[in-house]
Amino acid sequence: MHLRRHRIRVLSVNAFLRVLTLFAASLPVQAISEPVSFGDVLQLTVSEVAQTLAYGSSPQNTVVNIKGSDSSLGAVTLIHGGCWSNAYDRNHTLPMAEALSTMGYDVWVPEYRRVGDEGGGWPGSLEDIVAAVEFVTDKTGQPPILVGHSAGGHLALRAAQTGLAIDGVVGLAPITDLVSYGAESGSCQSMVAPFMGDETYSPDASYRDASVTLNAINIPVAVVIGKEDPIVGASQIAVFDAVQVNTVDGAGHFDVIHPETEAFSAVVKALEAIKGEGR
Repeated sequence: MHLRRHRIRVLSVNAFLRVLTLFAASLPVQAISEPVSFGDVLQLTVSEVAQTLAYGSSPQNTVVNIKGSDSSLGAVTLIHGGCWSNAYDRNHTLPMAEALSTMGYDVWVPEYRRVGDEGGGWPGSLEDIVAAVEFVTDKTGQPPILVGHSAGGHLALRAAQTGLAIDGVVGLAPITDLVSYGAESGSCQSMVAPFMGDETYSPDASYRDASVTLNAINIPVAVVIGKEDPIVGASQIAVFDAVQVNTVDGAGHFDVIHPETEAFSAVVKALEAIKGEGR
């Protein structure tokens, strides 16, 4: 008799849980609150990375490859931001890389020498990105699209000026003008001088050379930026034609790399547009 009562109780609990699950599934899904923070991005999870390869001799010269079962959309090299500082690595962009891979992209995420690393800064950081892109092209047999966020957007656009074989660039809140950006106040802005090898901000011809010159880029370029971005302002994207820029209302600096935001949907559309131009 005791055994029978126990069995009936378990069945009742299981039935209750099934009802509770169905009820929860029927509730409306809460959209993520925007703009998102860097902390929100860090809370995202990612599957175990299957492949990390070396593309150079520096300890930072490695690239992670996240390749989905269907990579028919071609290769993407995703260049992380972080104010060119080695305080920030590529890990926060891996959830975005995984999201793009599930859509059909073969995604490659390089690490590179940054401020604080031997040889990092200008021009070492750019040299690493160029080497990483050449490595990806050699491995995949096709030129990738570069997607770069913030300081990574600067490096992606600047790499496009070197004559690399690239299908296009999608800049996500990219820094473009080191002279004007370094003159602004802010923690990321204060990294311009160290990136350029200066103890203090002393803009000269090298700052202008390190900045983006749009008419030196002969491939398709698209830009996505949040209207509420407090780190990279509208002045940094003034160099682009209006048709190249998608400003997302309500989005901040990190929405563009968070796969659950409307800004990320704009990033996907920008990638699709670049692919369409390359056909």
